[in-house]
Amino acid sequence: MRVFLIYCLLILVFNARSTASNPNDFNRYFKLLPQPQKIEILAGKGLRYTDLRGIYLNNTAHKPVISGQMANLPMAGSPVAGTVSLVIKKDLSLPSPEGYVLEIKGKQVFIQASTQAGLFYGLQTLDQLLEDSHDQQVEIPSCRITDYPEIAYRAIHLDLKHHVDAGHYYYSIIDRLAKIKVNAIMIEFEDKLRYRQAPLVGAGNAISIEEFAALSKYAMERNIEISPLVQGLGHASFILKHDAYKNLRDDSNSDWVFDPMNPKTYELQFALYEDAIAATPYGKYLHVGGDEVGALGKSELSKKSGKNSFELQMYWLTRVSEFAKEHHRIPVFWDDMVFNYAGLYKSTWDVNATDQNVKELWESNKITLDKNIPLFPKNCIYMRWNYNAPKLLGDQMAIDWFKAHHLNVMAATAAQTATPMLPLNHSNFQPIKDFCQLTTEKSMSGILCTIWEDCSPHFETVWRGVYDFALFSWNYEDTSQEIAHAIFRHRFYAPELESDSFNFQDSLEKMINFWSRALLTEGNRYKYNEKLKYIDLPDNARSTDWSVKYKEKLNSAGIAVREYKLISGNLAGAAALTRRNSYSLEVFNQINELQVYSSKLLILLGQYDTAPVQGKKEVALAIKKFVADFAELRVHFEKIYSQTRLLGNPAGYQLDSNFHHHLANGTNNTDWMFMCELAMNRKIVEWLSLQGF
Repeated sequence: MRVFLIYCLLILVFNARSTASNPNDFNRYFKLLPQPQKIEILAGKGLRYTDLRGIYLNNTAHKPVISGQMANLPMAGSPVAGTVSLVIKKDLSLPSPEGYVLEIKGKQVFIQASTQAGLFYGLQTLDQLLEDSHDQQVEIPSCRITDYPEIAYRAIHLDLKHHVDAGHYYYSIIDRLAKIKVNAIMIEFEDKLRYRQAPLVGAGNAISIEEFAALSKYAMERNIEISPLVQGLGHASFILKHDAYKNLRDDSNSDWVFDPMNPKTYELQFALYEDAIAATPYGKYLHVGGDEVGALGKSELSKKSGKNSFELQMYWLTRVSEFAKEHHRIPVFWDDMVFNYAGLYKSTWDVNATDQNVKELWESNKITLDKNIPLFPKNCIYMRWNYNAPKLLGDQMAIDWFKAHHLNVMAATAAQTATPMLPLNHSNFQPIKDFCQLTTEKSMSGILCTIWEDCSPHFETVWRGVYDFALFSWNYEDTSQEIAHAIFRHRFYAPELESDSFNFQDSLEKMINFWSRALLTEGNRYKYNEKLKYIDLPDNARSTDWSVKYKEKLNSAGIAVREYKLISGNLAGAAALTRRNSYSLEVFNQINELQVYSSKLLILLGQYDTAPVQGKKEVALAIKKFVADFAELRVHFEKIYSQTRLLGNPAGYQLDSNFHHHLANGTNNTDWMFMCELAMNRKIVEWLSLQGF
């Protein structure tokens, strides 16, 4: 009787999980990202992931790329039960050519779209539904999904400034971006493209034009358009560091900025642009950079021109915009310098400025912009970038100024700015959300999600921010951070990881904040070549003084060790449950192992400081072993990273002058990743040696 009752109970549980026939049940089991514009639950039979038998093409001879749960389905000759019918319907009335209507009924699926892109995105939504059906053993209810993006151009930034990944990893990135309906990539090549016309610029580990062209074709087939970003006027150290190009500097003592009045500047830049265009044959944009230039006009040719900094900047922009037009590309330009020269840039980022102060500043300084309107190329897209507070009045006034003068403006947010090891601030959630909202409300030309390489975090650490970007750039809704990140964990890992109890990434963010300064009394590891001051070491003659002096650090270290244990357990649990992207968990696990090293070292030093004289030797030997074991920790760390990343620079690589003190531009090997640990360990080894250990 007991066995029978248990059997009946299991049947009831299974039946409860086997259908999602109302909106509440649907939302409980199916977590689509991005979220569709409209979902209607219909009467009739639904669909299980095991029901599909084939793909039927209706009114289209072109079969879109089909992956995921449907990858191995054969073509069907008619729309019968178990088929996915793909229908091109030219008169389908939706606000975007990327829109689609997906209908599930009678164990069939019908996807209608006016374009191949729409069919592709309908298939991505269906794949997520099938994935959830499989993962949770639940039936997809009969339903109709009407969907389209609110922002037409939704790009992420692939910055190759300081490292190269294995070729297969770039393809993996594209596959994952396609699943969440990101439709563009801007690749910042710097010296990681093997330029044909200027081979000196390409690094020894640079990727060939042909390889990038193949990647671009692969992306295009998945509705992702790749366009190049080649830094132009400023950020030119990767070019101007070479002796052969020193004559092209605006300031002979700095490799940062080109001379905008030297004709040979354009010969070289245009050659680089041509190669970058060849590497991205399906792109429509050419991002020319142009940001953070500083005060132009130091070269003799610039001085002779009589042009001020603003005029020199816009002269350069006009020249490169003309080149882009001649090569059938639309130029994109970081816009900060035009506001800087007009004395308005601070208003776009200063969170402490009052709205009244901002209004007064614009009232008095806008005249500089207005009188220089003839200098602004009309065919250019001006990229308004703000990574922290895009809703500031000054930032919105800058957007409105462009639009009032009929200039195209695009937004740029960030999933990673300049923090070491991984993004902070909940993957920069709020700024991403806010700028997507502004882009929609102000009908901007698109939005780019930047992922900066200054501290070269592993790409696996930025996926959460990229998913936030995909969520809000397709369909902006006022979704909370907690819900958005629960959906991310559901989609990226598994439904079992949706619970906030698996929010290990936020826990790691908190620990990274302490890790970045744990061994320092001045500075942090965000920058390289800045003056850093390390903690002192215990003095045997003044026992316990060290512990008093660094009481706050020791308290934080204790918290970090406790958090480390919780994060380790969390990651182990996640690894046991995840269905996808397990490598990401391995990366986070190695970051956790690295971040706790400093805290454990601090605790050992505290134990030495407070130990009685007869007990200090034992602790000293423990410290010596702990420091020696760091080499093994580093080996494990690099082993995980090297599965996708080529570590270190090639032989003979010439580092940039590091004008911005980029952490990842600190050393040719991987020492920059462990900068503080290595320096502190050397200091400790010397300290122990002086004591005879």
